[in-house]
Amino acid sequence: MYVCVCRGVTEKQIRREVQNGAATYDEIQARLDVGICCGTCRDTAEALIAETSAQLDQRSSNVIDMWTPRRQAV
Repeated sequence: MYVCVCRGVTEKQIRREVQNGAATYDEIQARLDVGICCGTCRDTAEALIAETSAQLDQRSSNVIDMWTPRRQAV
């Protein structure tokens, strides 16, 4: 789905940038030029950023840290 029609930015592109470390609308805007024309896409872009960030947080909280040393019974 296109989020920013003026610049041709898709939902997938925004989600990918969040997965690559962008955490704010300003960061997404700098990377993809989203919202620099008319700005009507800002609310949708911000919602996608928040949603994708929450999904990433949920995934990372479900991961078992297999590299943490375990205490051995004595």
